[in-house]
Amino acid sequence: MSAFEQDVKAYAHYDAKFDTPIRQALANGDPRDAIRRIAGAYRVARNFPRRFDEALGIPRYEPVVGALAAYSPNIGINPIEAVLRLADDLEQIYHRKVLSAASKFLWFAWGQEIIIYDSQALATLRNRSPNLRAKDYLAYCAAWKAFFSECSEEVATECARQGASSERWFHERVFDWYLWRSGK
Repeated sequence: MSAFEQDVKAYAHYDAKFDTPIRQALANGDPRDAIRRIAGAYRVARNFPRRFDEALGIPRYEPVVGALAAYSPNIGINPIEAVLRLADDLEQIYHRKVLSAASKFLWFAWGQEIIIYDSQALATLRNRSPNLRAKDYLAYCAAWKAFFSECSEEVATECARQGASSERWFHERVFDWYLWRSGK
């Protein structure tokens, strides 16, 4: 049994039910609703107090939509820098550290290149890199990439065996799922 067998199955199901419809809504539909769905599905809604949008007469998550619009994948910015800048922009609005949320929102907007920051995945990465500090996104990405490079072939093989997507972004998300599950 592959170390990634259950992760391919689990993420394929999750992607079909949540991620793909949300990506489509963000790209072609109601971006505020897509942000609401991301915030709920990825459990980051608590980081965006209503007193900084709705209580001010601003539609819920409209500041997130506005901030995210400034970070199109076509602007030529480094993905890590984009995540860090979006996190800073959102902190200015919501007065909270939102690195994880920023990485998740940008992953949905870009669909690739963005590494999702997650505290459970961090716990798994710390097994290999004990000095990895929380909220150090640059080091987190380096550790993530190093580990993924060791596992990418096995992930691809398992995806192919199960008839799942052969796209790199899907393999990366399966790996994220593995890190998240292993860090619980």
